[in-house]
Amino acid sequence: MPITSGNGGYNDIFAFDEVESGADVKLNEDRYEVFVNNQFVGHKTLLNQGDHLSDVDDFLKKQGVTDFITTVDGDHYTIQTIKDENNIQAALKVYFNNR
Repeated sequence: MPITSGNGGYNDIFAFDEVESGADVKLNEDRYEVFVNNQFVGHKTLLNQGDHLSDVDDFLKKQGVTDFITTVDGDHYTIQTIKDENNIQAALKVYFNNR
């Protein structure tokens, strides 16, 4: 919102309070390709500020799967596991289809 000078003109000074207060708002969605032992299983899209990649981990833990390690490399989210590979892939396919 411009601030006017005493003579009715504009000083080219703008108030940025509204813009700066919304600086933490997520402007674009982030999308990650998810792999289990280097096999693509789906996409995890972070649509709002409450979405996190760790939601995938939390989902797997709720399914009783705890023996895995995750890493992020750019837009690739990789889950490494020695056992339960098929169970993880099947569970994640359901998870991604429901999101």
